[in-house]
Amino acid sequence: MHSVASAPRAVPSWLVDEPYEDHPRGTLKSGKEAEVFLVERRFASQTALLAHKRYRPRYPGRGELRALGFSNSTVYRADSVYKAGWFLPTRDKRAVMGGTAFGHRLAARLWPLQEWTMLERAWASGASVPYPVERTEDGLLMEFIGDERQAAQKLAQARLSPDEIGSAWEQLLASLQALTMAGMVHADLSAYNLLWWQGRVVLIDLPQAVEFTTNTDAYDLLHRDIANVGAWFGRHGVPVDVEATYAEMLAFAF
Repeated sequence: MHSVASAPRAVPSWLVDEPYEDHPRGTLKSGKEAEVFLVERRFASQTALLAHKRYRPRYPGRGELRALGFSNSTVYRADSVYKAGWFLPTRDKRAVMGGTAFGHRLAARLWPLQEWTMLERAWASGASVPYPVERTEDGLLMEFIGDERQAAQKLAQARLSPDEIGSAWEQLLASLQALTMAGMVHADLSAYNLLWWQGRVVLIDLPQAVEFTTNTDAYDLLHRDIANVGAWFGRHGVPVDVEATYAEMLAFAF
């Protein structure tokens, strides 16, 4: 397994300290709770492409989604297992876990903050994730994985050679090690939220990530993550011992 560097990671060179203007370039992805938009950030000396993940309102008014630039209605996941570790006042925690209207609205405001926090921690850990650029009112701006011609493919849809698949698994193990050592579990890992770009595996979609210290389901979720990706890699020619990999990750967790 690859070792993970412990030195602080530098800000990417494409994010320069200059005045800039952001210009929308269209929709990249539409999910149940959020949409991802392509943004061109124009600096004085260069440009950079960013991904803007925006969470939809939980209870949008008539015409509100269209006015805000969204294309789909909002459907939130059954997510109590992920919210169990959130630090909230007792009243708010009961509302969020109980599914009251107030709890739903509060959770909708907290999901973008949760994803930003976990993305920052994942980046700092050394895991291969998009660079977190900044928070926005309804989501977060992050590194766009792709270029002017195309976005990175999901690993499940990429056509990789046997050598590339082997490299992808080794890279993924290194990122899992980094997250585990940082006390985190992705908690929704599959070949559909891994990207493949120019020989690099990138983990995305971290709002449901949990911590070992605050979520009693973290260990089961880690096992599920490894089993999910292990099954996919196994079908593509990389034999994965799920239990051995899980035991190895647990050693990093402690």
